[in-house]
Amino acid sequence: MFYISLPFALIVLLAAHAAARPHPHPIRWARFALGSMFPAFFCLLGLLPVVAGLCLLLAMALGVWPRVRRRVPTFLPLSTAAALTAYGIAGWFALEDQATRDRLRQKYPFESMVDRVAEPSGTFRRPLIGTTAEQLDGFEQAVQSEAGVTLREYLLGRLHEDTVEAFVNSPGFGVARGVGFPTEERLKPRLERGDTPVQPGPPVIWGYGEPFGTVPDTDQKRLAGLHASGLLDFVNAREWGYVQSRSRVAGFLSHRFSRVPEIETWRVQRIELVGLLKHPEPVVYVSDRLPAMIELPSVPTRPLDTFEEAGLGAVRRGEDGFAARRGDVIRFVGGIRSARQCVECHGGERGDLLGAFSYALLPARTRP
Repeated sequence: MFYISLPFALIVLLAAHAAARPHPHPIRWARFALGSMFPAFFCLLGLLPVVAGLCLLLAMALGVWPRVRRRVPTFLPLSTAAALTAYGIAGWFALEDQATRDRLRQKYPFESMVDRVAEPSGTFRRPLIGTTAEQLDGFEQAVQSEAGVTLREYLLGRLHEDTVEAFVNSPGFGVARGVGFPTEERLKPRLERGDTPVQPGPPVIWGYGEPFGTVPDTDQKRLAGLHASGLLDFVNAREWGYVQSRSRVAGFLSHRFSRVPEIETWRVQRIELVGLLKHPEPVVYVSDRLPAMIELPSVPTRPLDTFEEAGLGAVRRGEDGFAARRGDVIRFVGGIRSARQCVECHGGERGDLLGAFSYALLPARTRP
C-alpha cells in the first residue's frame, strides 16, 4: 500500500501547490478541493489513511500560508513538511506492526514434523475394503467442513509469507487493521478446549485363550460412528496451523481428545491408543487420560491383548474396524488412517494406517 499511496499523494501535493498563490492573491481552495476529490474518495473508504493525513496537513498548511508567504518564497517547505509528517507517522506505525509480526514469528516459528511425526511404513498400506473407503471419504469431508481455511491458518500463513512486503503493506500506509492482520488474540488457540479428560474407567484386557463373541452389524455401524466422531475431535482440525511443507509447520497443536465420545445405550469406559510407527512391534499406550499425542513420550506401554491383535489384524487388512463382546463389555478397534489433509505433515499416502484406537464400552446403566 506504500507504493499505491504515492501517486495519490502526488496528486494532492500538486493540487495544494496549485492552490497556494503568492501574495496578495487569495488561496484557490476550489482547485485544492477538486484535485483532492479523487484521492479523498479512497481516503473515505479507509484505504489510504496516509493520504487522508496528508490532505488534512496540507489543508492546515494552506490555512497558514497567507500569514507566512511574505517570508517564505514558495509553498514547497510547507508541503514538504506535511508530506514528511504524514509518511513519518505512517512509517512509525508500520515499524510497530513489523515489531509485532517479528514477535509473533518468534512465538509461532516454523517447526519440522519429520522427527516429531513418524512417516507411515508401506507395510501398513493395503487396499481399503468393505465400507472403509466410504468411512475415509466421510472423514475427509468432515475435516474439510471443520477446518476449511481457518482464520488462524490464514493469519499464520500471512505472518510467515508476507515478511518482505509486511512493511510496505502496513495498515499505516493502506487499509486499516482488519481481519487480515495477525494479532496475539487471533493466533492463540480456542479457549473452549480444556484439559484432556481422564479415562472414564479402568483398563480392560482379555487374555489369550478366552473367547469373545461377535457383535451385530447394527452395533458395528454405531461403533464406527462413535469412532469417527472421536477421531474428528482427536485430530482437532481447526488448530492444525499453517503447513508450508512437512519440515515447515507453524502453530500446530498436538492431537488429543477434548471430550469423551458418546454412543446411545452404551458408555465409553476406556480409549487407548495403539501405536504402530515408533516401536518395533505394535504397542498400547496406557494412560490415566484419554490419548494425547504430546504426552506419549512419558506414557508407559503394554503389548496388545488377544482382542487387540485380532482387531489390528482386521484394520491392517483394510477393514474400518473390528468389534467383539464378552458379557456386558463391548470392545472395538478402529483404525486411524491418513486422510488427504494428513499427508502434508505425516507423509506417506492417503489411506496409510497411522495407528488405531482400542475402545471398551459398558451398558449405560452400569458403573465401572
